[in-house]
Amino acid sequence: MSINIDINKQLLIQKYQPKNFEQLECETDMDIIDILKTLINMNNLNILFIGDVGSGKTTYINCIINEYYSTAQNKYPSDLIQENILHINSLKEQGINYYRNEVKIFCQTCSSIHGKKKFVVLDDIDLISEQSQQAFRNCIDKYSHNVHFIASCCNTQKVIESLQSRLIIMKIKPLTHINLTNILDKICSIEKIHITIVAKQFIVSICNNSPKLLIGYLEKFKLLNEENIDIDLASKICTNISFTIFDEYTSYILDNKLAQAIQIVYNIYDKGYSVMDILDNYFLYVKTTSLLTEEKKYIIIPILCKYIIIFHNIHEDEIELALFTNALVSLIHTPV
Repeated sequence: MSINIDINKQLLIQKYQPKNFEQLECETDMDIIDILKTLINMNNLNILFIGDVGSGKTTYINCIINEYYSTAQNKYPSDLIQENILHINSLKEQGINYYRNEVKIFCQTCSSIHGKKKFVVLDDIDLISEQSQQAFRNCIDKYSHNVHFIASCCNTQKVIESLQSRLIIMKIKPLTHINLTNILDKICSIEKIHITIVAKQFIVSICNNSPKLLIGYLEKFKLLNEENIDIDLASKICTNISFTIFDEYTSYILDNKLAQAIQIVYNIYDKGYSVMDILDNYFLYVKTTSLLTEEKKYIIIPILCKYIIIFHNIHEDEIELALFTNALVSLIHTPV
């Protein structure tokens, strides 16, 4: 049974999720798409995608599967096509028996789509144990004639060499500002969201190269239904803590006004933000602000990362906000 969903009621992240190579073209390197098309024609899709979080590894995998079965979509119901795809959850450590039983049974049976292989997909393969990776490798050795195996990872150091040697390794480059701007402009044009140029530049700069985060911001703007999104509104909507407050905080630090800077950061804390919230948002602010020179950013970021690690691994206490602020003032105003 198929369910019809009104596309106008979909979330933007679902509506604009690329589903084939054509939709990916404005967002990625065309060389990768050309290689993937060649591999599909060769019927050889044992691939390991390597890339940072949010680089689009899962999107590539979904597009490959859709392209591979594109000729069958008019002949077979979608439910039948989905029966030929096995997604393994890397967050749930399945254990060696899972690969010996469920995966083995899936791989042994032929595809229900004439002339096509099945797919086994394992996202974040670097999160599973070495023993499970060896079992996955054994499946590749035994069933590649019947099944395509596609995996992804962030850290190849945690993927065993014998498994890497069985797969075609493809490195996914991080999206550039041009790619992200293309995505933003495309969605704004279709959804009739009007954003100033300065606000667009700000949104792209704080989305951490993540299309999902970028589209999430646009979802908020669409719900607001404002005639025009300017930099002030974008700053309020796209950040948990207003960058205007951080502007004031940073100005006091640059002016060597320690007491006033500490008072501002405690005012933020009193509003209910945790120490980690404040530091994470300030880290985002430091990367984009024009108040600080690149030299000062180079000085501030290491100490900021140090405090974030301390709060994450050891303890979190509001007194550290004052110590952190004092450390910033000392760093900025200590002669080199």
